[in-house]
This record gives sequence, C-alpha cells and structure tokens, in this order.
Amino acid sequence: MKLTRLSLAAIVAVGALGSFASATPLEEAIKGVDVTGFARLRYTHDTLSPTGGDDNTTEKIRVSGELNIVSPIADGLAFGTTLATDGYNRPDTSASAPTGDLGIATTTNVLGISDSSGSFYFDKYYFLYTGVQDLAIIAGKYTIPAPWAESGFNGNRGNGVVALYSGVKDWTFAGALYLQTNGFLDTNILTDGGLGKRNLYALGTIGKAGPVDLQFWAASLEKVIDYTAYLNVAFELNGFNARAQVNYLATHEESPLYPDDSGLFYGIEGGYKNDLFFATLGYTQTDKDQPVYALDVDNDGFIKFGQQLYTVTTNTPDVATIFLKGGATLDKFGVEAGYGFAEQDSRDAEASEIYGLVSYQLAPKFGVELYYSYLEGGDDYENSEIQLQLLYSF
Repeated sequence: MKLTRLSLAAIVAVGALGSFASATPLEEAIKGVDVTGFARLRYTHDTLSPTGGDDNTTEKIRVSGELNIVSPIADGLAFGTTLATDGYNRPDTSASAPTGDLGIATTTNVLGISDSSGSFYFDKYYFLYTGVQDLAIIAGKYTIPAPWAESGFNGNRGNGVVALYSGVKDWTFAGALYLQTNGFLDTNILTDGGLGKRNLYALGTIGKAGPVDLQFWAASLEKVIDYTAYLNVAFELNGFNARAQVNYLATHEESPLYPDDSGLFYGIEGGYKNDLFFATLGYTQTDKDQPVYALDVDNDGFIKFGQQLYTVTTNTPDVATIFLKGGATLDKFGVEAGYGFAEQDSRDAEASEIYGLVSYQLAPKFGVELYYSYLEGGDDYENSEIQLQLLYSF
C-alpha cells in the first residue's frame, strides 16, 4: 500500500496525532501496514405475489463496505482490524410474508429487511502470531472458520482463538475455540435460544491427494449442538469436476432447534469448466426428522443453488433439490443462468427458481453485476427479484 493512499485514512483514524509530543511519526507508524477492502452498492426490487392477495413491491438500496488493516507489531506478531459499514433504506412496504411450506413463511422475511443507520463498526479485531514455522494463531474477534458458518462480509464472528498448522505437505489442520459468537442467521433457527452466548469448538482438516481435495470438520456448540461432522470430497481432472458432501448433526436435549435429535444432509454436483464456460448439475437432500445442517443461509461449505431458492430449502425438512446451471466468460463480460426445483414429499409441497445473471468488469477493481430471479412456491406465492450491484475492491 503506497503511503499517499493511506495517509488521509490514518490521520482520520488516530485523530489529532500531532498534538502528542511522543506520537510516532506517521511514516514510521504505517510502515509495513497492509490495507485491503471494498465498497459495494446494491439496488434490489422484489415483487411478491401471494395467493389471494395483492402484489407487494419492495425496493431497497444497500450500501456496504469494509476496510481491513493488518499492522506489524514485532517479528511474527501483527494486529488486524476490520472497520465495516452496512446500511439499508427503509422498504416501501411492511407487508408480511404469506403462509406456506418449504420454510417460505420464514424465509420471505428477507424481502422486507428493516432499515439500518449504516454507522461504522469494528467487524473484526485480532492479534496474529506467526513466530513458529508453519503455525498461525489468531486471537480476538475473528471469523468462524467452519463450513456451517459464513465467513464473508458481515458474517459469523466470534471471540476466541483459531490455530492453523500447515507443516504437512498439501495439508492444513485447524482448531477453534470461541467463548462467544455473534449469533447466526439461518431461517429455521432464527430464535434467540442463547445461540450467541454459547461456547463453540471446532476442528478441521483440509488437504489434497492427487486430483482429489478433501475437507473434514467436526464441531460442538454448547447446549445447542452435541456434535456435527462434515465431509467434502472434490475431484477435478482435465476440466471435469465432481463434488460430494455429507453432514451429520446431533442436537442437544436443551437445543432451541430440534431437541435431542439427529439428521443427515447430503449433496452431489458435477460438471465441466474451462476458461470460457462451465456447466454444473447438482442434487441435495435434507433430513426428514432433523433437517438442520447449517448455521447461516450464506454458509461457505454446502452445495446450494440460486439467488432465492437456497433460502427456502436450507434446514427445511425432507427437501430434495435438483438444479442445473451454466455460464460463459468472454473478456470482461460474463453470463450465467440456472434452473432449480425443490420438492418436499412429506408435505406435498414444491418450489422452483429460474435466474439469469450478467456481469461486466469495467476496470480491474470495479465490476457491475445484474441478475433477475423468479421464485415460485407451488400455489402459495411467487416472487420476482431484480438486483443491480456495483463493486469496487482494493
């Protein structure tokens, strides 16, 4: 990061730096500092058409961004922090979601998100220790590194310790202990239940054996999840690829989810990809009795489909989803389209989505993306969604 790009931001952050005789000179204070981030604007327009009711139109603008700063303290020791902002306008309508199967009555609430002030907040702040070869230790408020959670912007964070060891060729071993988390955002477990105050323990192994990528995680969330185990196996050779995954989760007897029960999720997808285009066919199945497998609808690890359908199917009982998607890239342009169908045999319910997406990379660090998605929830309702996104990253 060049000094001229950081000077103004650094001055604003520390305030009246020159008023202290003992203050470190600015040039010295920012030496070796790494700065990254993004600024993003999203405009979303939804038209919800419930059975027996009038159409409800919702428009919202979301302005969000983050600034990541990692500053060296001593050899092998650094301090990192993320300053973020996330603001919405108030929706045009406060219409409630219709009643339906496949979790529709819960998930459609995302269409009427409440307004936010957009004030700045510290999303992460942590110490990073790399003084021992092949070992990294992160302590503070940090991302929850597990497939059940969401590690991206405004994702799942916790107060605790993460350790990563990469001393074995092609393998990384991870361990995490969080004494407090920021709660989770899945549609079917969006109940307080003390989720954000429970201790979280996780162990992970990520590695590669020839053309096969392997990932295994195990975790426990105090008085919520007794244990959960995740296995992901991926294969790629000459453009052809396949991925299979399973997740087994057993809830605690005091769990606010499905008390003292267990369930299995599995999914598989495969296709072909090269520098110009890709095509993927996939299938997922949730458990009939205990369907919870993810702690956030925007989770990092699970096979899912679409712009809207995954919010309807995540953690919903007895749902089989099949989907097909494909896309192409030509220079700065990108196109993508897909169709997915979900069926819930136990309730004789179904939902489907079709979407199309176009993108254009106007500059190396600035891109524009537009998609249209049509979600139909059987005879209960249909929702048309259009979203325009402008993204600048640095």
